Amino acid sequence: MRSGDEFADRYVLKEVIGAGRGGDVWLAHDRVVGQDVALKPERAEGDGETAVRRLLGEPRAMAKFRDHPHVVTLFDVVTVPRDGHGDDAGSAEAGDRTYWFVMEYVPGGGLDRQPTVSPARAARIGAELADALAALHDAGIVHCDVKPANIGLTRRGTAKLLDFGAAYRVGGAETITVNGPFSFTPDYAAPELARGNVPRPASDVFCLAATLHALVTGAPPRGGAPEDDDAPARTGDGGEEAERLRYWKAEQGVVELDAAAVGPLYPVLTAMLHRDPRQRPDAAEVGRLLAEVAEADPETAGDSATTVTGRRRRRLPLVAAALGISALLALGLVALPDRDDGKAGAEPGRSRAQEDASDGEPRALIGDPHTADVCKLTDPAALAPFGTGDGDVEVDVDYGNFDRCDVLVGIDDKTRIDVSVRLLRGSPPEGSKPSRTIGRIGVREEQGESDECKLLLTSDGGSDGSLVGVRVNMGKGSVLGGNATLCTVAEKAAASAAEVLNRGPLPRRSPGYPRASLAWANACELLGTKALSVVPGLKVDVPDVGVANWSCEWSSDVDDLDVTVAFHRDQPKSAADGARSVTLSGYRTVVEPDDDTCTAFVEYRRYSGQDAETAAEMVRLDVSGQRPTDKLCAMAEELAASAAAGLRAR
Repeated sequence: MRSGDEFADRYVLKEVIGAGRGGDVWLAHDRVVGQDVALKPERAEGDGETAVRRLLGEPRAMAKFRDHPHVVTLFDVVTVPRDGHGDDAGSAEAGDRTYWFVMEYVPGGGLDRQPTVSPARAARIGAELADALAALHDAGIVHCDVKPANIGLTRRGTAKLLDFGAAYRVGGAETITVNGPFSFTPDYAAPELARGNVPRPASDVFCLAATLHALVTGAPPRGGAPEDDDAPARTGDGGEEAERLRYWKAEQGVVELDAAAVGPLYPVLTAMLHRDPRQRPDAAEVGRLLAEVAEADPETAGDSATTVTGRRRRRLPLVAAALGISALLALGLVALPDRDDGKAGAEPGRSRAQEDASDGEPRALIGDPHTADVCKLTDPAALAPFGTGDGDVEVDVDYGNFDRCDVLVGIDDKTRIDVSVRLLRGSPPEGSKPSRTIGRIGVREEQGESDECKLLLTSDGGSDGSLVGVRVNMGKGSVLGGNATLCTVAEKAAASAAEVLNRGPLPRRSPGYPRASLAWANACELLGTKALSVVPGLKVDVPDVGVANWSCEWSSDVDDLDVTVAFHRDQPKSAADGARSVTLSGYRTVVEPDDDTCTAFVEYRRYSGQDAETAAEMVRLDVSGQRPTDKLCAMAEELAASAAAGLRAR
């Protein structure tokens, strides 16, 4: 191919403007519509439909964002035989074809070969790119390789995200494009990417921060100049050692910010470069923070790209300047902006009426839990990308206590992720701060088991002492990426719940629970002091009371004994696998032993549940501690007898 040649009977080649994985990238003129375009060649790695499907992952991902102002536009994909003569690709094998992506031409190519810019200019570019990343993340796509070379500027100075060659679909098993699993550039990569963990939206936030640092200082925050990934690999011991150091820094999340150079960007970049991905702000919040930095500079204050939120937020305090970067990143002590005190506009996700209401009496976050519809906090559609389709995401409205709602995300017949959203009672942990905020809702990370991820949602003005917990664990099987994938799901579930809570109190159930339901009962009253005396040393006067008195827990100093009584919904229990069935005060009861715990389920009533399946309301009693299982079950059965007698008296 030479300058002046006509390609595909439409595009006149002008000059080579770059090089990609499949060969030279050409600037060409489209004779039909009269505009310049970029032609980028790609070739399928291997034969067959799978190779073609993976190769076409990039243009299909780009096509989803054709109308987004900060994502380069894909116009067409032209397929030709590798010899370039004619187009009889219909009979050719996949490996014999070249796929030419016809794309919007962005003058100047990537920003990696451009002069450095001011912090305010970088903030403007970053705000635009964050807007693009937020759109990708909402669609379940992680870019994975944000770096200066993959960013361009139009003639009007608008930032464009250029290359989707490493994009990854959240919840999938591999990249959606041709690079293979988890492609990244070490100088800009988040540590979880460099260690081979599953990409997550927070990974793009880290990459964007490293990119903005490079735009201002000329180098990513790894120390030293960036490597040119297209340059020949260096040989010899020195080159190999440098390459190992490069990857080691990426894996460890080493960050060396030039605070003086980045100036007002310092606090924002610090938050974005947090080693723990769960502590980074999401892309939407990053866009707002960067817009604030850009607005503060007279040269960029009038740019449309800096008005992402449509309102001004209080300027970020430069608390980072008073701390060393190592201490700051280790402790996560980054002050993100609080809610603006002005009235220039409503907080994102809140109406003006809600904003005004928060200036008076605090609003209830949940309202009366007896009538609240907890399942309204879930959004199955938002979790669908983690499964294999919309039909594999199911809301289970008939499981657990009345304070929870579960979403089951099916990946295949042997793999399922369980998402539980639950109402909690109390206050946030003293001294803790949200890792991020969504409108007026703060999101805090909770300590969980190794096979689960837990988040806590709190309100900055709630008056009813209510919290919302999100717990994600494996219902069955295992998932690629392990806990990192579970935390990505948890973040998505938390964002959906926060959006609902930002609109006002939780919606009400319609229809409500029938008067015969245990939802209107008090679980704590089912066990009096005399009944609880069967458990040695139990502190009966200081129970841990749950939401709406639907659960109570007591502890003992003797043999670590604990007792919990709670309401529970599920399919009727069967006496199998070591369990046994007894009748107590006329109620069928199933006692299930399990290592250092014994559980008794007292069936109260059956009803027609979801999909007309039979469900049951039960009283669940758990006794745990350092006693033989048969002793624990004896205590559980005695407590169940007392609870059953209390039910009979209702």
